[in-house]
Amino acid sequence: MQVKNIYHHKNYKLFPLIPIALLLISLVFIPRIPLDSSLKGGINVQLQTNSTVDIRMLTAEIDSKIPGAQASISTSPGGISVTIATNSSLAAAEQTLLQLYSYDGNYSTAAYRIATLQLALKNQSSNATLQTALQGEEANQSRALAQMDTATAAMLASLKPLLNNTYAYNTSDPASMITAAKSSYTDASDNYKNYVVNTLQQSVPFTTYSYNEVTPTLGAYFLGQMVWIIITAFILVAIAVFLLFRTPIPSLSVVFGSGNDILVALGAMGLFGIPLGVASIGGLLMLIGYSIDTDMLSAIRILKRGEDTPAERAFGTMKTGMTMTFAAIISFSILLIISYVTFIPTYFDISSIVLFGLVADLFTTWLGNTPMVLWYKQKKEARIS
Repeated sequence: MQVKNIYHHKNYKLFPLIPIALLLISLVFIPRIPLDSSLKGGINVQLQTNSTVDIRMLTAEIDSKIPGAQASISTSPGGISVTIATNSSLAAAEQTLLQLYSYDGNYSTAAYRIATLQLALKNQSSNATLQTALQGEEANQSRALAQMDTATAAMLASLKPLLNNTYAYNTSDPASMITAAKSSYTDASDNYKNYVVNTLQQSVPFTTYSYNEVTPTLGAYFLGQMVWIIITAFILVAIAVFLLFRTPIPSLSVVFGSGNDILVALGAMGLFGIPLGVASIGGLLMLIGYSIDTDMLSAIRILKRGEDTPAERAFGTMKTGMTMTFAAIISFSILLIISYVTFIPTYFDISSIVLFGLVADLFTTWLGNTPMVLWYKQKKEARIS
């Protein structure tokens, strides 16, 4: 049975509406994408153990013993890796500590300006402008000191469940408040670390361990860097495509195809609650490369080849490209199943993201990118003839 060439359809120019619709739907779900501990902050504990564990049962047990843990566990030769979310009290204390440093900076700035104005007033004691400025800076200094007092008190209160000691400080001395805040945060972090490690020891006997923490601030920095990496990769791809074709419509169609696959995959992550993390970023970068591959295959055959008609070349390319895509879908489906059965979250995230992108690529490349390039080629040939 011979398959009909879809590019002979008189309304093939409307095909791009389908991937555009997928794009618009995806934009609704993208804001719902959760972040994993590598980007929002969290704790990773590598345990060296010979014990056989049921990962799903262990995950549930850790979540029940450590409030807000949201545990994620993966196995490795000789041990397991446990990732839990940052303690909410420690996360709030970190933000408060950053605010405290900001208030201390305001206090120091006001103190410097006060000293400068007081020196100037020794020579111009009746200068009303200087006197008004001095009063303003004194008010700024008092405000900063009050803000530091409030922030320090709030921080100590939030960390109280994790502290064994009380921390006194001088409300008129910024250095005293900074010292109390830093010491309480350090002690609370150490106490929480001991609590986590002891809890894991009760659940999984282990010989050695490594404890690594990513604070929410550092996680936010990693997120910014990951977004910048994706944007940079996308821009470099767009430049390379434009240098190859040197015409806007084929270049834009290839860039649209790659961008649409990424956005649809992100929308699927938001819809199904797949967290965005370092592993997810790797999957998205893989998707950029694969999407460009199929889009370039289509565009080059339609524009550069001379056999048959452009529509025939487009259809022949579609059959080749879909074979490639379905082979990749099968491969990543196997990886998805294996990672689900063996409970390896990193592989599960990568394979699921790439699978969403590959399915989107079927629509984007053959109903979006290819009709756009075909229309451009046919219009160009019509002008020449």
